Amino acid sequence: MVRQRLISAAFIMVPFLIGIIAGGVWMQLAALFFGGASVIEFVHLVARRGHRAFGGLMLLWVIAFVLDRSLPGVPLLEPSMALLLIATLAWALARFRQGTANAFTGFAMTIGGAVYIGWSGAHLISLRALPDGLFWTLIVMPSVWIADSAAYLVGRAFGRVRLVPDVSPSKTWEGYLGGVILTPIFIAGLAMLWRSLGAGPAMTPGHGFIIGFLIAALSPLGDLGISMLKRYANAKDSSNWIPGHGGFLDRVDSVLVALLIGYYYLILFVRP
Repeated sequence: MVRQRLISAAFIMVPFLIGIIAGGVWMQLAALFFGGASVIEFVHLVARRGHRAFGGLMLLWVIAFVLDRSLPGVPLLEPSMALLLIATLAWALARFRQGTANAFTGFAMTIGGAVYIGWSGAHLISLRALPDGLFWTLIVMPSVWIADSAAYLVGRAFGRVRLVPDVSPSKTWEGYLGGVILTPIFIAGLAMLWRSLGAGPAMTPGHGFIIGFLIAALSPLGDLGISMLKRYANAKDSSNWIPGHGGFLDRVDSVLVALLIGYYYLILFVRP
């Protein structure tokens, strides 16, 4: 089982890291792939409770968000959102007239899922496009991985008090606090390493510490949010596409929140 998880993790992580390092079109393709796979899983999850989100339109929403972040000088987002909003409403109205009583729920789920997954995930492109974007991306992403690992290890060793037992029974307050305490220390050290390898003067241990702390403290909301959805859908994982890991939505749930935290912290307080 452990070997399967490691093989699956390598299969996912290697292309993802190549996309981050290469940037440009490879970064855009990575965002499209992970965003597209995640919205498809979202559609299947809500379908388990009798709701229908329009997967095709959700994919178009994801493409619109990725294009907007990839072409910041081109005013694509608002016209695209206007067209997609009208199309999604027309689809919901057609379903209601066909006798689907919860058609408006499908309208809300289509937009909500697409915005949460697609818009949040597309920030990966904006983060990578910042000055020293590669280094900052390699601050934000490891913050999630270290927080998850620290929470798991500390929780397994010392966990007693359940964090949110009705949503994610395996998570504990001890594990959560372990991640919050350890992550900023590691990320501050990582910032020092990137600075020694050529990152600009904005890459300081102080900013690394704050980013690590904020992501460790807040990114579990993404995990718990998707866990809440899976509980609602009576599903253990978002899919079985990644052996030993579940689905793509299971892998990006915390990342979606971390990207928002990392990018807007940099824009508001660092301006690299």
